[in-house]
Amino acid sequence: MAGKFKVVITDDQKAVRIPKGLRMLIRRSCIAALQNENIENDTQVNVDFVDNRHISKLNKEYNDSDATVSNIVIPKEGDDKCIGNIVISMEKTVEQAESQMSTLEREVGYTVVHGVLQLTGNTPKSDLEESKLKDREEYIMYLLGLPSSSAYALNNA
Repeated sequence: MAGKFKVVITDDQKAVRIPKGLRMLIRRSCIAALQNENIENDTQVNVDFVDNRHISKLNKEYNDSDATVSNIVIPKEGDDKCIGNIVISMEKTVEQAESQMSTLEREVGYTVVHGVLQLTGNTPKSDLEESKLKDREEYIMYLLGLPSSSAYALNNA
């Protein structure tokens, strides 16, 4: 029997308006990934929206690089329920969606699925493990109705 899953979402940025329905997609993505990992304990995941400046500061703190990345996954140790934070730069994620001719929803959903899998201990140590993890991520995205083949260009008009 699965535990109760809690997803806490905070928006600490003003650069990108969060589209309607994105918060529900994030909750669905977290729960799908946790269920796919057969997590049975009560579990909390925090998802934080930030801007490029904030993600660069976090990247410097956690990865010793001040590059602007789309997301950072920060495991939380010592907490019985909260397994960690997935921090997403909405500015960078929009850029990434546009450059990959994808949707913001797919990019955020994929980021969350990937982050949850990292938080549950999936850190590949070889190309084969990386490939298997990518297959699992794509399977979860398929279950969410966001397979990679459904990506399309954002309409900037």
